[in-house]
Amino acid sequence: MPEQTKSEAKSDETAEREVASDLPPEARRAIETIRPEEAKGLLSIFLARSTTTFGPDPETAKILAQAEMHEEECRLKGYQASLQNKELQSQRDHALRMKRLNHETAMQVVVLIVAVIGIGVGLYLSISGNALLGSNILVASVLTMLYIVSGKTPLSRGPQT
Repeated sequence: MPEQTKSEAKSDETAEREVASDLPPEARRAIETIRPEEAKGLLSIFLARSTTTFGPDPETAKILAQAEMHEEECRLKGYQASLQNKELQSQRDHALRMKRLNHETAMQVVVLIVAVIGIGVGLYLSISGNALLGSNILVASVLTMLYIVSGKTPLSRGPQT
């Protein structure tokens, strides 16, 4: 143990000499005049009065907080913009579906009118003597009308998205 103490004392002296060599001569003389007991007291006063914090200083912390808030605001604006884009796309899709529905309804009305006229023509032809042609037109018109009334369109192409 005494050897370790001697080596520690030598390393302390070497460190003091290195620090003292960097200081101006007035500061070196002032340090040499301080006794070890006074040095401990001065050090304890310095540590009691100084405030050291772990992490960034308050100004840097403020800047970091502002940067984080800006990032969150940008994310929020981006999310709001994406929601607005989805809403606009939904409105366009709704308008397209309404237009398609109106078109299909108009087509169904036209086909129903033609089917009713076909039923009338088929009955007239069946009664007037062309029973074969009249019955074919009558059957085709009735089947077309039943097809339309069942909810299917003549131009239906399967499920639409």
